[in-house]
Amino acid sequence: MQLKKVIIYIFVSIWMISPLFAHAQELDSDHDGLSDTIETQLGTDPHNSDTDTDGYPDGIEVKNGFNPLKANRDRSLPRYVAVDLATQQMSYFLNNVKIGTIPISSGISKLPTPIGEFSIQRKRPIVHYVGPGYDLPNTKWNLQFKPGFYLHGAYWHNQFGKRPMSHGCVNIAYKNAEKLYKFLDVGDKVKIFGKTPLKILSKI
Repeated sequence: MQLKKVIIYIFVSIWMISPLFAHAQELDSDHDGLSDTIETQLGTDPHNSDTDTDGYPDGIEVKNGFNPLKANRDRSLPRYVAVDLATQQMSYFLNNVKIGTIPISSGISKLPTPIGEFSIQRKRPIVHYVGPGYDLPNTKWNLQFKPGFYLHGAYWHNQFGKRPMSHGCVNIAYKNAEKLYKFLDVGDKVKIFGKTPLKILSKI
């Protein structure tokens, strides 16, 4: 009986303290939307929310692809995204520092998303996708990385990070696709790697 109480006490203690560890790992001392770790890697001041004193918080500048160390909406730092087909996740980088990761849904095994290194060729706010078995008007936030292939928002499913669903494009939830659209420019790199999964990655 005593042993059972000890086990319960340990379990509850771990459960209560785990959020504190999670918070410590993502400490944001100046509350600008960037963790201190990312700020240190980028060279910004983790105790000053506006390192370049241009009136915009470092986090806002980074999320929009701007250089937080220079004013005047400078976009000289390199940006790219890396799509891992095996995990159905995409990470985005500024100056080779990973800023975040978002779930995606790539092409099914019979219509796979191409593997390799590409560049954003053009940005289109709205596209009407039509093909055998699908008709998807008013699709927002489209970034073409190869003729016929896009990173784009998807409003017709919610399987991001769970399984492939597309005809070769990289599907992204609208809330993340809009952010990515603002972050990337024409010419920015798109790296795609990994093996397309044949099964659901998580419970739906």
